[in-house]
This record gives sequence, C-alpha cells and structure tokens, in this order.
Amino acid sequence: MNWKEREKVIPKISNDKLKKRYIKEELMRYDMYIGRCNDIKTNLDKLNERYEYERNNPNCGGSIIAVSDSSHPYNNKIISILSEISDVEDELKYYESKLQKMDEWLNFITPSQQSVIKTYVIEYQCQSVKKVSDILGISEETVKKHLERGINRIYTKFKNNL
Repeated sequence: MNWKEREKVIPKISNDKLKKRYIKEELMRYDMYIGRCNDIKTNLDKLNERYEYERNNPNCGGSIIAVSDSSHPYNNKIISILSEISDVEDELKYYESKLQKMDEWLNFITPSQQSVIKTYVIEYQCQSVKKVSDILGISEETVKKHLERGINRIYTKFKNNL
C-alpha cells in the first residue's frame, strides 16, 4: 500500500484537530526534550574539553624542515572540532526553543489545567486516567475535561505559531 491508496481509505481529519493532536504529542515529548538537552550539554562539554586539549597540545613536531604554507593537519582538526561544536550548539538551541514554546503554552492555561496536563500528558503519557484522577483527587471525567479545555485554550492562543 502506498500513501495515495491510504489517503482514499482514511477519513479527512480537520486541520484544527491535527494541530490539537500536535500540541498534545509535543507535550508528551516534554521530558524527552529535557533529556535530550541534558545529553547534548554533556556532549558539548566533552567537545569543549577536546577542543581545549587540542588547542593547548598541538600535535606538530619540531622539525627543521620547512613546512609548506598549505593547511596544516592540526588546523584541520581544530576546525573540525569547532564545526562539530557549532552543530551541537545549534541542536541544543532547537530543543531549548521547543521547551520554551511548551513552557509558554503551560503558563498560559489555568493552574488546574496545567496540573492535569503535567501529570496526565507529560508524566503518564496519556495512560491511566484512573491513576491520574486518584493522584490529583478529581474524577476521571474532570481529568478529561481539563485536558480538552487546556489543549483548546493553547490552540486558540497559539494556533498561528504552530
């Protein structure tokens, strides 16, 4: 089956529903993004240490033979490390911007909606409404209503920036 055949089989989903699903799925990835940022920061620290080591301990000998003015392998190694550092910093900025966006979403909704979304969506990954309702001391129906209202409120405010 290819996507064209699949397109005929599935019902059309409205753009609004797709964007609301996107919000929910992004919030489900919140902890993953935090973990990814931590991994990237660790990697960045290692790269910076490697850069400092290479910069302070060049791997070039003290030969009396003149070396051509062409690019020296030592410089290529430093340039390569700096390029890798730049790429990793860009990746970190990407994930931090996603987290910043989700923080804006969470700070916009009411505290009760926020607690439901943090617990049910972020922590429990939309699993076990019963457990979340017991933890929060509210009914399962209230968990579902707060979730729906919170997602709708985020969508209404931020739909142009999704």
